[in-house]
Amino acid sequence: MRASRTLLAAGAVVAVLAIALILGLQLRDRTETAASPSASPTPSASGATVVAPSATPAATSTPGGVIYNDDFGFVGADVGSGVSIRSESGAPRQGLSFSAQGFAVSPDGKNIAYWTVGTSSGPQQLRTFTTLGNATEQTWVTLAAGVRGGGIAWSSDGAALLYSTETGNFGISGGANSATLNVYELAADGRHGTTIDTQTNTGWLYRPIAWDRSANLAAAALTGEGASMTFYVTVRLNPDNSYTVQRVDNRSRDSGLSLGTASTDGKLVLAIDGFSGNIVWWPLADIGAKKTASGTGKTGARWQPGTHKIGFISADGGFVLFQTDDGSASTPFRGVKSGSTVRTFRADGTAVVLSFIPPGTTGLGSTDYTLTRLADGASVAFQATAGLGASVRLR
Repeated sequence: MRASRTLLAAGAVVAVLAIALILGLQLRDRTETAASPSASPTPSASGATVVAPSATPAATSTPGGVIYNDDFGFVGADVGSGVSIRSESGAPRQGLSFSAQGFAVSPDGKNIAYWTVGTSSGPQQLRTFTTLGNATEQTWVTLAAGVRGGGIAWSSDGAALLYSTETGNFGISGGANSATLNVYELAADGRHGTTIDTQTNTGWLYRPIAWDRSANLAAAALTGEGASMTFYVTVRLNPDNSYTVQRVDNRSRDSGLSLGTASTDGKLVLAIDGFSGNIVWWPLADIGAKKTASGTGKTGARWQPGTHKIGFISADGGFVLFQTDDGSASTPFRGVKSGSTVRTFRADGTAVVLSFIPPGTTGLGSTDYTLTRLADGASVAFQATAGLGASVRLR
């Protein structure tokens, strides 16, 4: 199977999951070159300052207005590569916008890592900034000509990044000539742009999933034209700075698995079987220990932040939290409109956003969103001019 560059939109966020899932719209194909990590351990300021968020807007007059919590907000994707941040109640955050080709939110919801848009006048860069404001963006990796940024995943402690790069063809023909999986520790004495696994002339692309720093274990998918997890790759980062790589070939048994997302502590991976629709999860170290829940009628399937619970919509319109640790489940609220899906959880896990696209409608402003508080099922409906992705903390 040859790698497809159209996967990059779907894979980046899992990173990009965030943008790629928004209204079913993928980030447009990347047409510029860039990549090959800089070895410099000294980060440079990009010169773009992220300003402090503006004052909290007045509560809305809708009955559900008090459900909004403007300590939190959402990353929104516009047509093309424009990305901005708004508060839950809708106020844009002045200065909190950027142009990206793939981004990832840190486990605590306070930081964003993203690839800049490569142009003829400058290569792509891997940058971070805090959503709390009052901070300058940091540029950690500058990519060389001919290399592109791939996926991004934060480490479980929010102090490091797992990222991929690739070279070669862009599109469904051909495939990548080379691909790398890399780690970058943000501390001054850390590993800066260290490559921990590579592919040469195989056509496979890495899509980072998680880096559990407490276990010294990183995981990624190797994917190709079908946008599935063709190989599951784990890398043990040993104390002597050596690396132990294991690749599990899924082509004969799990060829329909989605690329996978990790719980916020980096301990578990969640995926969907594209053939059966089943929800599948496993410990980061061992895909062979995966467990399955029948997917009949279920939609959504996202990790609740700070837990090992998977949130999904059941066939009878209930929103379910399934505890993977012991197999128990609860239904915080019911009455979900048929055809809805789980867009994101609030960054602290206390509320969930469901989305619904009315039949016959198109465009970024056509999706109906519902923010529901899990403690009591109280909800408020709203729309947004940009499709909503991940939740972030603004205070």
